Amino acid sequence: MSYKKSRLDRRSKKKSNMILNLLIGVVILLIVVVGASIFLTDDSTEKASADKPKQEDTKENDKEDTSKNDKDKEDVNDLETEELDESKDEEKASGSEDEEKNDQKENGDLNTTPEDESGIKEQDSTEPNVEKSIVNSNWKPVGTKQSGEHTSLYEEGTQDWNEKVKALSYATGIPEDNMTVWYIAGNGSPDKSIGTVTTKGGSQAYRVYLQWIDGQGWKPTKLQKLKENDKD
Repeated sequence: MSYKKSRLDRRSKKKSNMILNLLIGVVILLIVVVGASIFLTDDSTEKASADKPKQEDTKENDKEDTSKNDKDKEDVNDLETEELDESKDEEKASGSEDEEKNDQKENGDLNTTPEDESGIKEQDSTEPNVEKSIVNSNWKPVGTKQSGEHTSLYEEGTQDWNEKVKALSYATGIPEDNMTVWYIAGNGSPDKSIGTVTTKGGSQAYRVYLQWIDGQGWKPTKLQKLKENDKD
């Protein structure tokens, strides 16, 4: 009886030890799991914190690169636009010059000086006795006291003659009282006349072309500076 009791006690004690050891093992395992979990959580947090500035720096760098690229594109576009505008201006200026030269070639005016603000344009002449021809776009008819149908007269002292002399003085700038009229004649039609004048005692002669304008009188159309007085 005592022997059986002893065996039961040993078995019970052994079983209790096993349960105790198992509980101790479970506790140790829990401690290990919880510790590992805390360690892994802290490590992930630190890594995330360390990576966040890098990600922000990368985003900021990407943003700066994008802005720089956009600015570079804008600068290139502005430069291309400026070059295109300059090219158009040069083509326009070149076209204007070519057009002006073509007009001058057609009119034989390549040696003509540009018209200034006074409207005066001078042109070298190929006529043997003509030094230069002058045209003034501001010339106006000198007025007339004649009425009715106009008849061109070449008799000194007549109203029409006097108005021709007035037009010759107007074109040359020589006052009538200081002007010698060497010649006035028709120039191909009743409404066209031509005259040659100098200053009194002067050697420089001028030839003036006149056009009759109904109701307004004689108008100078061209002035030629002569090399010598061919009516003397």
